[in-house]
Amino acid sequence: MLQLGTDQKKTHLDGELGEQRDNTGQRFVPLRDDSCRDAPRGRVHRGSVLTVVAFLLPVLTLLAAFCINTAQIQLARTELMVATDAAAKAGGRAFSELQSTDDAKLAARVTAARNLVQGEKLKIRIADSANEIEFGRTQQSDGAQGRYQFTKVATEAVRQQISLANAVRVNGRRTQQSRSGTIPLLLPGILNRHQFQVQQDATAMQVDRDITLVLDRSGSMGEVFFDWPPGQSPWFRSVLDSGVREGILIRKKRNYYYAKGVSPVSYQQWVWQTYYENGPAPTSPWEDLSLAVEAFLTVLEKTCQDEQVAIASYASDASLSSPLTKDYANTRDSLANLTPYGMTAIGEGMRCGLDALKGDWARPYAAKTMVVMTDGIHNTGITPDRVAREIKPLIDIVIHTITFGESADQQLMQTVAAIGGGKHYHASDAEELVSVFEEIANNLPTILVD
Repeated sequence: MLQLGTDQKKTHLDGELGEQRDNTGQRFVPLRDDSCRDAPRGRVHRGSVLTVVAFLLPVLTLLAAFCINTAQIQLARTELMVATDAAAKAGGRAFSELQSTDDAKLAARVTAARNLVQGEKLKIRIADSANEIEFGRTQQSDGAQGRYQFTKVATEAVRQQISLANAVRVNGRRTQQSRSGTIPLLLPGILNRHQFQVQQDATAMQVDRDITLVLDRSGSMGEVFFDWPPGQSPWFRSVLDSGVREGILIRKKRNYYYAKGVSPVSYQQWVWQTYYENGPAPTSPWEDLSLAVEAFLTVLEKTCQDEQVAIASYASDASLSSPLTKDYANTRDSLANLTPYGMTAIGEGMRCGLDALKGDWARPYAAKTMVVMTDGIHNTGITPDRVAREIKPLIDIVIHTITFGESADQQLMQTVAAIGGGKHYHASDAEELVSVFEEIANNLPTILVD
């Protein structure tokens, strides 16, 4: 084995230790103490980090608490908006259908209480002085494209029908003055705050409508059944002669003729009610329908909205008897000129009604409503349920159906209403028929505008 000499070993060691020479030329090796040199530097680093953490921790905690409270406030505002919107729409719907401020307030309050705001039911006061449920008028501020503006009307004036209203506004509040009170913060004390307040208002208004009435003028609509008591008849000679004296009949030689404007039905009604004094005379379904349509138009004349009405009628065939118009005098005249006859083509009548809602007089932003009435059974032409399925993809429309009397096909007309997204009504007598038409007239579409 190769052995190193003493000088070689020293030279090797000196090289490893970093040999140096002084001014006299003597060689020496500096001593190293890495542990003494590095220790202070590590302690300084650890101390700096702890100082920064100690400073930032309260700041981060405060920031996290602030974010949590801010999120809570935003959630409360969203919950209050949902609750207030629902209450306004419910109140607007009840006001439209029932025409009562008290019923509208009750509907709004009940609906609000079904919605939670930060875990508590939204409580709305219905007293007029609370101003949490208000009535008024809405109007677009800048033509057809402007924003709707709400103008309050005194509730008592609306209740007494001194002033008209077409909108309901609900003011939802979680404030110190409200029944629900303020909302406690999840992390109180941040920025010296322990609770917060939110409030939101929503307005529901009734919209304009274009309406087409599809009316049955088939032969059965003109029929009247007179159940004459024993000993009574319109064909006794004494009764006929009395009709001549009253100008209802005309006698030529031995024959009797109806005077101008008198029909067999109207003559028998005169005999029943006036000659025999049996009370109100039986009426035909067509006469009952005419009174119901008159009630319908009377309701529309009292609303704030601009409703246009058209009449389509059907028998063996169908026709658009009156186009959409705001002049109800024309509508009444058109109805008076119709005469029942023939079969029952309900589907053809609906197609004519659709023509009115798609015609030149139809308004693009008005809600579309079709009311289909019949006293019988569809027996010719395209079926009404098929027409309803054709109509729905073409136009945004609600189709209501009305059956009158026990001979009407209620099941088919219920199907038509279901397809059209509307409601089916059945009337057993003339009084119920009037009530149905009045209810539909009051059932105005309601939308949220604020």
